[in-house]
Amino acid sequence: MEDTKSKESVATDEALISVPLSQRQNWLTPAMIFGGLEFTIPVLMIGAQLTSSYSLGKIFWVLVVALVLFQWIGNTIQGYIGAKTGRASSVIARSSFGAAQARFIVGLTIFVVSLGWWALQTAVAGNAISAMVHVNYEKDWGMWAVITVIAGFIFAIPSIIGYSSMKWTDYIAVPAGLLLVVGCIFYALRNTGWHEMINWSPANSSIGFLAAVSLVIGVNVSQWVIASDYTRYAKPSWKDNFLIPLGIIAVGFPLFFVGSIMSVGVGNADIVNVMMKLGFPFWGFLILWLATWTSQLVNNYSMGLALANMLNINSGKGRAILTFIGTIIAIIVALAGILDYFTDFLYMTALVYPAIGGVMMSDFFIIRKQQWKDNKGWNWMATIALVIGALIGYLTQYVYPFGLPAVQSLIASGAVYVIAMKIKAAVKPDHFTSPIFSQNPEMPEPQSDIPTL
Repeated sequence: MEDTKSKESVATDEALISVPLSQRQNWLTPAMIFGGLEFTIPVLMIGAQLTSSYSLGKIFWVLVVALVLFQWIGNTIQGYIGAKTGRASSVIARSSFGAAQARFIVGLTIFVVSLGWWALQTAVAGNAISAMVHVNYEKDWGMWAVITVIAGFIFAIPSIIGYSSMKWTDYIAVPAGLLLVVGCIFYALRNTGWHEMINWSPANSSIGFLAAVSLVIGVNVSQWVIASDYTRYAKPSWKDNFLIPLGIIAVGFPLFFVGSIMSVGVGNADIVNVMMKLGFPFWGFLILWLATWTSQLVNNYSMGLALANMLNINSGKGRAILTFIGTIIAIIVALAGILDYFTDFLYMTALVYPAIGGVMMSDFFIIRKQQWKDNKGWNWMATIALVIGALIGYLTQYVYPFGLPAVQSLIASGAVYVIAMKIKAAVKPDHFTSPIFSQNPEMPEPQSDIPTL
């Protein structure tokens, strides 16, 4: 019976077409998946990294600004687009970027970045399990590699099966993650003491306040694009999509803090090393691996959807096979040592994703008045906006550090896209600019339910 259900789940979880309204679910389901997405080792690592520059009180305000003022809004907007269209993020991008560009630029970006996050967390999970079974993961590479490969394939199984399998995994793993939070606080208090935590004040602040906010946003910024992959199963209402990011806030806020609390007095951002120094028992590392499973599902699933869009494969079986292939590639990347480039990877993500999200959001709400169209070809106006948005993010991140590069990148790309589309509509109109001339912009644009090459 269970095998039959798994086959049905694989068959019905199609990658390209719109999810029917009859299959839409209560907002709690995608919120739980989002909560699982936030149960990620990099969140703990960033929390630990912030203690090198901030007291726990100041970290609280960093999180308020990053998660409540910016992350919630971005997730709500992109989530609503997914629920309204019923489509995955890389498919929604066909409307603004064009089918060709959405497949080979947007799809490839989502695939590579999702793969990178998955590989990163799989490598850390391999470290945690190695520590759990007393294998020195820094010296015994062969045994660590075997453990990491096994952990990676177990991580991937629910996302290969499909969305319905993922949500049940999250219902089990998210409570386990909450248990990890309680355990982390207990062992940190036992080793460091409440007084030292409350009075923690680093002598030097190497990370500015806005840079700290950017670091927190960088862990989550991919959601400004891939949120649609999960809200496509949600009801198309603003209320539901405003509530869904509560999963991010409710889990992210305490988890960043736990990373900070654990690292106070230890002086290390490697969360596995921190746990070992705090004296965590066997079950602590087991729960860390289980909690990591939740975010791994999301990265792996988005990776498979993006690959399916790149290859124009709609069937549930095809999506499952592509997710499996992506898993193999990601495991190879994990074994190659992606942890060495963790911070650079975060910054790279925070530059590319917002620029894509800005184009998608402005196209959906301003150009097409909340409609979606499967536009063929390549929209160069979207390309220009993407490049300028990413360039502004790069300049304000590395060359002339200023403000919040991810937010500035999103706003810039969205504004440039609207201006460029208006100019194109006046100079050389085509099927991308047609809604701008529409006498009745509320009328739906003709849609296709893909797949044709």
